[in-house]
Amino acid sequence: MDLSALLTKMVIFVVLMVIGYIGARTKLLNGEFTKAASKLTLNVFMSATILNSVIANPPELSGGELAEVMLACFVSIGLGYLLSALIVRLLPFNRERKPLMELLISVTNTMFIGVPVAEPVFGSQAVFYIAMSCIPFNVLLYTYGVWRMNQSGERVKLHLKDMVSVPLIATLAALLIFVVKIPMPTVVKELCSTLSAATMPMSMLVIGSSLGRVSLLDAFKEKSLYFVSLVRLVLVPLLTLPVLRLITADPVLLGAMVIIAGCPSGIVVTVLAIQYGRDAEYTSKGILLNTVLSMVTLPALVYLLL
Repeated sequence: MDLSALLTKMVIFVVLMVIGYIGARTKLLNGEFTKAASKLTLNVFMSATILNSVIANPPELSGGELAEVMLACFVSIGLGYLLSALIVRLLPFNRERKPLMELLISVTNTMFIGVPVAEPVFGSQAVFYIAMSCIPFNVLLYTYGVWRMNQSGERVKLHLKDMVSVPLIATLAALLIFVVKIPMPTVVKELCSTLSAATMPMSMLVIGSSLGRVSLLDAFKEKSLYFVSLVRLVLVPLLTLPVLRLITADPVLLGAMVIIAGCPSGIVVTVLAIQYGRDAEYTSKGILLNTVLSMVTLPALVYLLL
């Protein structure tokens, strides 16, 4: 994909997000729509996209190459956590906001942003690679991430069921199909292909509508969130790139992992902030700000990779 085609895609992403955002701000799309559409997109369309990545064009990987993919996934996700922990704790920010800033940097929107951006650039194999990142993503989020968000002296109770999601199940199913080479009937192939086509537009609408409760002007007033956005969107992917080059020479794997390293913050950070009595408005502003800014930084990052 050339730069002009990529920019066209990003313009489409932005327009769809704006439609969702305006719809939420004008009450045309209410909270019930956002909640239902988010579940539908994540559990049905996104899962179909993950399965389609191995059904439509099965990746040709040896056992050693698959191990390389998993290592790259853990490094790409884990590096964000490591950098955010070091940077945020060392700098003199508001103590109460430090855990929020740390998770805004470390927890990325890999599925709603990463998949729609990576697939048209690097193909279905990139979707398979990003799907594999669901494993370290869930493990780190629901262990270290939950513990960090609940830094209030109370004992954190971690449940294995919290780490299990439909996309993770779809990822494991895709991995099984790939390893065992299970043949799929034509109807299943067509169904997954049809459903996966809805992933990009629905993802962008959900992102826009979910951020509609936050004023864009208010988000741009928070100075500390510019620092968060700089680290999340620029520093983390630029540091991830040379580290991953020590692990793999596969341009598709490298591209997919750097793209998820450069994605904006995940909405799940606000979900956890609400759950643990933190400043959910602050996290929502941070997600809105760096999601908007990512529409500039992600094309630049992809251009660097091509």
